[in-house]
Amino acid sequence: MSRTKEILYAVVGAGDFTVEKVKGVRKVVDPSLYADFVARGRDLSGRIGKSAPTKRAVASTRSARSQAKAAATSVRKAVKANATAARSAAQKVAKAS
Repeated sequence: MSRTKEILYAVVGAGDFTVEKVKGVRKVVDPSLYADFVARGRDLSGRIGKSAPTKRAVASTRSARSQAKAAATSVRKAVKANATAARSAAQKVAKAS
């Protein structure tokens, strides 16, 4: 496991540990709290990643990103078409003058 992921899991695990302590759900006395935080963070991150709401949020984000890209493409094409039409109109006006 990369060090970056390990640190992330430790932070998530520490947050989970803190919430449990505040709620008074259980007392954990472990001399190697860092390893416990890593394990908790990995477990919690896995549960969050596999949850239905997370999957729906990811799908919605992908859909929104796709729609935004499509809208940007449409706007870019419309601007190009308008610029071409404006040039053509300007040329016609210049020839008529």
